[in-house]
Amino acid sequence: MAKPQLPVKRWSMLDTINACLLITVCLFIIDFQNNATLSWIIIIAFGIWILTVIARNIYLSKFRNK
Repeated sequence: MAKPQLPVKRWSMLDTINACLLITVCLFIIDFQNNATLSWIIIIAFGIWILTVIARNIYLSKFRNK
């Protein structure tokens, strides 16, 4: 019996856009001397995104190995 495929990809177009935004933000926007609060909020937001990408990949790996 074949396993059902999940409609979730390991890396989506949205993840590509987020990665490009992360690079742009790191290069041009993060400034702890003038905007420390905004810089921390941006870092936390991208940290959450990175954690969700890792968690999604772990979930998909476990699902496909069953």
